[in-house]
Amino acid sequence: MNILELQQGTPTWHTHRAEHFNASEAAAMLGLSKYKSRTALLHEKATGIAQDVDAATQRRFDEGHRIEALARPHVEKIIGAELYPVIGSEGKLSASFDGLTMDTLVCWEHKTANTALLLALPRKEIPDEYKPQMEQQLMLSGAKRCLFSATKWDGDVLVEEAHCWYEPDYYLRDRILQGWTQFAIDLEEYKRKLAAGEIVAETPKPQAEAIMALPAVVINATGVISASNLKDITP
Repeated sequence: MNILELQQGTPTWHTHRAEHFNASEAAAMLGLSKYKSRTALLHEKATGIAQDVDAATQRRFDEGHRIEALARPHVEKIIGAELYPVIGSEGKLSASFDGLTMDTLVCWEHKTANTALLLALPRKEIPDEYKPQMEQQLMLSGAKRCLFSATKWDGDVLVEEAHCWYEPDYYLRDRILQGWTQFAIDLEEYKRKLAAGEIVAETPKPQAEAIMALPAVVINATGVISASNLKDITP
């Protein structure tokens, strides 16, 4: 994985994200996101125009960054190592890590706590919508596992927390790689239709059966990405 000298939230970071297939977008690409459809993601990548962020949403983003910074020292005690925010890429794929240990064996993903996460994580259950992001992070970094954390704060005081370890799921990893390959193909067709002034119909959400039935893609997905033809397929 190539470590990039980028800071999250800066214009150069947004430019980088617009040109790559990001871990945080993997759930939308697979049709698992509650917040963004696959078609909306295609439109963003094709036009470079992201959905407008209103003032309330921006405040939530800012608060999320604030409590992530508060939670990091607390989580470092759980992991037993320091965590560093990192942005990395491999070919067309990219990931922004809330934290990665210096030896890259452990990464950390933080979310603002909600009722569903506070109930699920103590049972060692992670909702499916969060898994693709962490799987792509593990795939790119070569990390062996990811600590998934949800915290809630009252000012600077920790009110509630829940944590759960996520470990590699190679079936999901194959789905992500094949899904991004198909997404790249669909993206070129979407761009063509936009240029031709055609109406773009809703793109069906990819299902596991459909993904596995895609044309052969050259991928070795054991551990980190060691071989893939995704660079040849994507522009």
